[in-house]
Amino acid sequence: MFRNSCSYSESENKLFLIAKVPNLKPFLCLIIGFCLIINVCSAQKPIGRFVTDSIELGRPIDFVLSYHHNPSAEIFFPDTTYNFYPFEIIRRNIFPTITRNNSSLDSVIYTLVTFNIEKNQKLSLPIYLLSKRDCTAIYSSTDSIFLRELIRSPVDSLTLQSDTKLLPLRQQVNYPQIITYLLGILGIVLVIYALFGRLIRKQYQLFLFSRKHKDFQANYKKIARATLNDETIGKALVLWKKHLEWLEKRPYTSYTTKEIVSRLPNERLEEALREVDSAIYGGILSTQMPLAMNILLDNATELYKKRRAELASNL
Repeated sequence: MFRNSCSYSESENKLFLIAKVPNLKPFLCLIIGFCLIINVCSAQKPIGRFVTDSIELGRPIDFVLSYHHNPSAEIFFPDTTYNFYPFEIIRRNIFPTITRNNSSLDSVIYTLVTFNIEKNQKLSLPIYLLSKRDCTAIYSSTDSIFLRELIRSPVDSLTLQSDTKLLPLRQQVNYPQIITYLLGILGIVLVIYALFGRLIRKQYQLFLFSRKHKDFQANYKKIARATLNDETIGKALVLWKKHLEWLEKRPYTSYTTKEIVSRLPNERLEEALREVDSAIYGGILSTQMPLAMNILLDNATELYKKRRAELASNL
């Protein structure tokens, strides 16, 4: 509901005095009421204007929509989903409400663009007034804008010349793009290294440690599966000692059986080393030799697992 304040001038008082005459009163009341309705309607009608009188095809143009209303009224302006035909909306700029002398002003600037080739294009936008029962649309006055033509002569009069000859192009290396990709990859690598560098180094060292032991196992088993004699058993023993020397960081290749057993006390290991010494130095090959070779391998594997656990805890 709109609230309107009225003030009476001297001329208006005279009109009401004349209205006391019985014959003129109905006509004057009708005229005065009609004038009041026109004033109220004109005061409540939105104003919509283009900022210029002409536009170019595909160029943005602003359309200003403003509305004076009672401060207590709830109004809504069209949003970007509204159909602005023959225009298309690019954006809208909403201004804060200005209230003076019990009257509020709301304004919105719509930036539009047109691809329509009509010379004279028109636009009228509504505002929506919310009431208790419904939402009433009140349209602004229609404003026109003229399409500015950039091509004066008709297109049909232009003479077009076709040329279908293809020109070979020499391929060029896009060095800036390659450098950009390399810098991007380098940046990703540095970030990953900064976050997981310690873990990566640890896993890499453990991988190398495990790889060396697997190589030893493969070579040792290859010798052990061959025909066992003093020569092959001697090669297996040297390989076994070198592996222990790498694991323990001690000169096992120069150790005797007694020194190895004192360093690695184990009854089964001691018996296996005696069997190996008997085969190498005495030429005595017993049926227990394959078992002795497996005991040496198992002992090296147990020592490897122990050293790997120590390495993983220290990294």
